Amino acid sequence: MKNVPDIYWFSLKPYVYPVVKDTNVLLLNTLDMNAIISNSDPIIARLISELLVPAAFGVVELSEESENYQKEKAFIDKVCDHQMGTMTRIDKGMQRPLVLTPYHFRMHSVTKGEIRKSSNNITLFIDNECSRDCTLCPVYFRQFKCCHKQGDTSFMDPQLIQDILDDVSKYDSFIINVCGGDITLHPDIEDIVSLLNASPVKSRYHIYYKNCDSDTKKMLDPKDTVVIVDFPLDRKMHIDPRDGYTFNFVIKNREELEACHQFVKKLSVESFYISVVDTGDHTGFFKENVFLLQEGLACGAASIPYEERIRIVNNHYFYRTFLLPNGDVCGSADDASVANMYRNPMTFVKDSINDYHASLWDKSRDNGICSNCIFHYICPLLSRYDFSELFFELKVENHGT
Repeated sequence: MKNVPDIYWFSLKPYVYPVVKDTNVLLLNTLDMNAIISNSDPIIARLISELLVPAAFGVVELSEESENYQKEKAFIDKVCDHQMGTMTRIDKGMQRPLVLTPYHFRMHSVTKGEIRKSSNNITLFIDNECSRDCTLCPVYFRQFKCCHKQGDTSFMDPQLIQDILDDVSKYDSFIINVCGGDITLHPDIEDIVSLLNASPVKSRYHIYYKNCDSDTKKMLDPKDTVVIVDFPLDRKMHIDPRDGYTFNFVIKNREELEACHQFVKKLSVESFYISVVDTGDHTGFFKENVFLLQEGLACGAASIPYEERIRIVNNHYFYRTFLLPNGDVCGSADDASVANMYRNPMTFVKDSINDYHASLWDKSRDNGICSNCIFHYICPLLSRYDFSELFFELKVENHGT
């Protein structure tokens, strides 16, 4: 009787930063900055590329019967010898490991021209009205300042949105992010969607899954919509991932990460990214399992406070330019406003937000560290090529006083 071939799980350690370009593979151990490089080997490049697909959750399955197994195993043995990966034979009842790689957080190494600058996108919080009483409101959605529990209900003036669109339409690759408590409760939401649809400026809507119903689906184009999902799910999802939605999964612990993995696997979700919420109860889990939140890093990121690392991991919420319903302009979702579109002249608005981003740059960009740091082009999401450029361009003259 022929023996059943062994099946293995292979994963990288969470502190390993992987890069695949063409057939070249670089694995950088951020604990001691040693690298393993496999050049011009398409088999190894395919292996690591498969591991880095977000839906793989940092793990690939290998069979002894695979025609490429011996070559893959030779590389994997080298990785494991350097304490940079783990290969485990699968036995019945074993729990599949889950590793959150940089690619789950949109954290990619980049070259000149590839990174989105904070000057080419604005996030509009068009309202803070919401009928939900979400468990995450106190710890997560507060970051957005989009819940009516944080203050009086307010709605953004569509005319302000139109003026912004008129101004930024001349810039290449500009992005308008639209979010709020429940944006569908804005009294002029249909007019706002019409304004955005008629503009050449790319827009993206962010909406909580409990607020996404049949009317929402008719109003918002799925390919331009990010659906925010937290766990555990308390009702059946009525959104089909195959329609083209992007999902933002929110996790606070390992159990929710596993639920996220099962959800992605069950519905074959292709487009998604992950946010981690540190409530203080599961900090150890994040420090053990999330790249960049690891302790003991040898690269320059080790000097960044843990709170700032959370910001970088959740970079789609931080280091951006935010406009609130009352006209306040903020440079970070949880910081005080630096100006107001209605009360301040536009020159003051632009100077204030530029100064805010410049100060973050100065705090995060120490030349002595960044020259050799793996986050050279990631933290704080601006590369050196952007240093001499404006961070925020907006010339709406009708809203100054």
